[in-house]
Amino acid sequence: MVRKFRVVVNGKEYVVEVEEIGNPQKVQEKPKTNPVSSVPSTAVEEKKQVQEPKPEIVEREEIPGGEEKLVKAPMAGIVLKILVKEGQQVKVGDKLLVFEAMKMENELQSEFSGTVKEILVKEGENIETGQVLMKIV
Repeated sequence: MVRKFRVVVNGKEYVVEVEEIGNPQKVQEKPKTNPVSSVPSTAVEEKKQVQEPKPEIVEREEIPGGEEKLVKAPMAGIVLKILVKEGQQVKVGDKLLVFEAMKMENELQSEFSGTVKEILVKEGENIETGQVLMKIV
């Protein structure tokens, strides 16, 4: 059984045909009315404003004794440019290097404050997920 309905979406009116498939059940016929005006107001839900969480830079706890902190690759890719040098001071959020992954350039930011002790990769080198790229003390 094919039934026609008039639907209003964002102020535009559409006429749609709906075909019932499967086990048809008897539907009690109601007097024909305007389907849009017959919808009770409680059936229309208000749109709730959803606030997306804002990303925060959270500094990791300092490791006692000046222990090395490892900067690891978040995903596989190719190192395009190294933005820091050994011996350079970095803070949380500072850009360390740029790498290409999934045909997009990504900037790797420091999760630690400290001094770059050792850079273990070179520009143009392939990197794997979880590979140690730098050491910070």
